[in-house]
Amino acid sequence: MITPVLRTPRSSRVRLAVTAHVLVAAALLTGCGDSGDEGKSSGLRIGVAPNAVLDAVTAGLRTDSELKTEAGKVSFSALRSPDEMRTQLTSGSVDVLTLPSNIAANLHSRGVDVRILGVLDGPVDVLVGPADAGTSWESLRGKTVHIAFKGDVNDVLFRSLAEKNGLKPGEDVTVVNHPGLPDLLTAVGAGKADYALLPEHQASLASARAKSAGKPKKPVLTLGAEWKKKTGRETLPTYAIGVRGKYADANPEVVRTLHQALARSTQNAVSRAADIAPGVAERTGAPQPLITGLLGRLDPAYRTAADVKGELTALFQELAAASPALLGGKVPGAELYVTEGS
Repeated sequence: MITPVLRTPRSSRVRLAVTAHVLVAAALLTGCGDSGDEGKSSGLRIGVAPNAVLDAVTAGLRTDSELKTEAGKVSFSALRSPDEMRTQLTSGSVDVLTLPSNIAANLHSRGVDVRILGVLDGPVDVLVGPADAGTSWESLRGKTVHIAFKGDVNDVLFRSLAEKNGLKPGEDVTVVNHPGLPDLLTAVGAGKADYALLPEHQASLASARAKSAGKPKKPVLTLGAEWKKKTGRETLPTYAIGVRGKYADANPEVVRTLHQALARSTQNAVSRAADIAPGVAERTGAPQPLITGLLGRLDPAYRTAADVKGELTALFQELAAASPALLGGKVPGAELYVTEGS
């Protein structure tokens, strides 16, 4: 049994996390049964959301010789929305993909053949604020926080954590929701949103734009760190690596090798940041200096579903209590997780 949790040692860690804000609200999801016809594969098709952090931590899969030897041809595509994920999964056009863990649960509950292979451990969704802002929940009292997508994971988690820290949303802290990330990024860059909750790389991008406009920003809180403080959990597993169930069943050796390749790839995102940044910039459109600086602050790790099943269950229970629709109506069972080959 392998335990692919590789880290770059450092005394102060900023963990890697990207949430569903990279995509669109889970409410867009519609159910559909799996129509893919899968036998043992002669190749591996990987879908990655066009986000600099996700692209960086999976970049090593593009050149991993052991993965290519076991899987055959390895190809990549960009998946930009839950609807596109569902379509590609049900048509059998993608085998492995990055996706928010709640969307994996939602799709699975609606009959789509997807399971969670593992999670990308970690930064995080960052609450940025003015340069002179405090860095506690109490410092947010009387302030307005801007968040994309009302009712999505980050919105639900922020409101829940605010209450756990003595702030009642709508009374002690105002939450303003935006229809999407572009709208929120524009508001931050124009100086119209003093406090904004954003995933990386968007948090760094928005902060750079705000600084250019004379409204410098700094990190105030990160959801991952605050979640761990209040729940005692090891991680906030909001982003997952998903796999089509039929592919996993037919290709156990590829799955075993993929676990190891993902562990190497997440480590390389830090140790070889300068080498992978140009490719990430080309694929995502994020500025190369921003990517290099961001990766230098990260401490990513890949954990198998077998290792973090309890962490995922804790997150899903929290989401189900506030908004069951995020999970397709219920907390998923053990069948969601790939435990073989780990």
